[in-house]
Amino acid sequence: MRIVDCHIHAVGETNPNDLLRQMDETGIDRVLILSKHHRTSLEETRANLLETKKLFDAAPDRIGGLAYVNPTIPGVTALTRDALSEMGYTGVKIIPDHWFAYEERLEPFWEKMNELGASILFHTGILYGNDDGSRFCQPVYLEKLLWYPRIRFGMAHISWPWCEECLAVMGRMRAAAGKGHHEWQSYIDLTPGTPPHIRKQAVANAISFCGPERIMWGSDGCVPDRLGGQRRILESDLKIFDELGLDEKQKEQILSGTADSVFPAGA
Repeated sequence: MRIVDCHIHAVGETNPNDLLRQMDETGIDRVLILSKHHRTSLEETRANLLETKKLFDAAPDRIGGLAYVNPTIPGVTALTRDALSEMGYTGVKIIPDHWFAYEERLEPFWEKMNELGASILFHTGILYGNDDGSRFCQPVYLEKLLWYPRIRFGMAHISWPWCEECLAVMGRMRAAAGKGHHEWQSYIDLTPGTPPHIRKQAVANAISFCGPERIMWGSDGCVPDRLGGQRRILESDLKIFDELGLDEKQKEQILSGTADSVFPAGA
């Protein structure tokens, strides 16, 4: 069964051969690497993008890149365009860092992403970093993207603790697509965050409400040195999939099909 991890952080210098070896040991066919994040500097963001580019350039069929950017940094719109159109990034990673997605100042950025038909993975849910930033990461604020229907976006961590709000946003986007004659824009990233006592129910609710084709699997691991938990997370989620009665086709859709569609290799 093909497995794609849609959510891996680059936190230090990584040798692509070492990463591929770890992937082989864990049974992972492809990963999406989030470039290192810088909150305020355009030049540091550019340097981080160029560093992570070396990873997916070495094995573009197995390693994809998500450009981790802060839309409020002056000049970042052009840099993100370059990341997608020239550097080879297959998508974008964004964390709402003390700004809300509906703010007027962000509209030029969303307009450019819409023009490019960008795929964006958002951090949603509780935030263990960036000061007191969790309130900016509620999924409901992504409703703003209704106005930019060519943007496809994923909500990471099932937006825990706002899992039901995440599903509400999924339903809202599904309804808008039906009325607006455009594609359903939104997806869910199952990356952990949900604690064990609600994990199974949260996953079950997401699958039931959205269908496997709207859900992608990820581990939230880090390279170069924190992929050790990847296998444990995978085995735990596979057990949940079995308990929910998913067939092999449904499992593979979640484990690879959705991520390969939203963030395709060679895009």
